[in-house]
Amino acid sequence: MRIDEVVRGEIVIMRPKGRLTLETEGEFREAVRRLFDIGRTRLVLDLANVPYVDSCGLGAMIQEFISARRRGGGLKLLNVCGHIRHLLAVTKLLTVFETFESEDAAARSFFERGPRGGARSSSPGGAFYS
Repeated sequence: MRIDEVVRGEIVIMRPKGRLTLETEGEFREAVRRLFDIGRTRLVLDLANVPYVDSCGLGAMIQEFISARRRGGGLKLLNVCGHIRHLLAVTKLLTVFETFESEDAAARSFFERGPRGGARSSSPGGAFYS
């Protein structure tokens, strides 16, 4: 699995390419932990090029979501569709993860407050900061 990263101010957009499974979840965790080590805790995981996530990959996403929150940041999902959306729906994790269809909306959500006391999603388009 290859993971490209784009830094946008305080936000890091992670763009993995390939399956997130038992074989690759270690690479994903390592990439996230490396970001945490340098103080980057506001992460957007772009799943556009991730065709498949198994239970180990899902577990890694959940664990890193919790780790980011504990560090005062968050892990939000971008471009969730197909198999992955179905997996998150069946496991009721769509109620836990914030999902977005636009990079701008995902990034802005870190700076807006929502009904759960955390950030909320907003409409697509616009700048990264309110």
